Amino acid sequence: MPLSRRFIALAGILAAGVSIPALPTAGAAEGSRNLPPVVELGAGSTPTSSTPSREVLADLLQQLETTQAEVRNLRGQVEVQANEIERLKVRQRELLADIDRRVSELERRGTAAPSPDANAAPVASGSAASAGSAQEQQDYDAAFNLMKQGFYERAAKGFRDFLAKYPQSALRDNARYWLGEAYYVARNFRQALEEFGKLMSDHPKSPKVPDAMLKTGYCHYDLGEWAKARESLNQVMARYPGTPAAKSAEQRLAKMKKEKR
Repeated sequence: MPLSRRFIALAGILAAGVSIPALPTAGAAEGSRNLPPVVELGAGSTPTSSTPSREVLADLLQQLETTQAEVRNLRGQVEVQANEIERLKVRQRELLADIDRRVSELERRGTAAPSPDANAAPVASGSAASAGSAQEQQDYDAAFNLMKQGFYERAAKGFRDFLAKYPQSALRDNARYWLGEAYYVARNFRQALEEFGKLMSDHPKSPKVPDAMLKTGYCHYDLGEWAKARESLNQVMARYPGTPAAKSAEQRLAKMKKEKR
């Protein structure tokens, strides 16, 4: 085509308002080979590239809703677990407070009169019996101190060893009770029930029987054995009215009634 005709054609194109893309340089052309084509939209024009279909959008929306539902479910599980952990913490604090109260009461009794935890037989100086009784008291106190310090597994072992070593000790009923308490605090309720049962059957006149019967009711409560729990707690109130154990039994029964147990 002659040069004049090319110039006229180019002028006509420019006059018509059609844009001519700039030719890329060698480096730019090399880097732009993998780029998608640019689509320019004008008034009344339609895109030439493909757009997501309605099916794809509906699928994405469904996935989003499913994810949101899973997040809500996980949040609910976290809240339930948090509440359960808090309930266990409260229960643990109640157990520790109960033991601390009982230990303090025993210590106060020890300063005024022989208490259930200091009622060993009188020691006769210079005899074999005195040496045996002194060692008994020392071994008992060692296990009891572990109990007060919160080392329940070690305390349980100490009381088990004491019961095996001193089958005729006057402290056996107390050792048996605190062995049951150690199991109870460790939430080994079946083993605790066994020890409290042995105390009540082997030492029916022991001052620890009301507390052992009370804790029997507590064990059944924690095991979800509501009828047995009510039976034990009602026995405490009927046999030992006006005692701290009876008051605790009454409170637990009121709690069960509130919980509709």
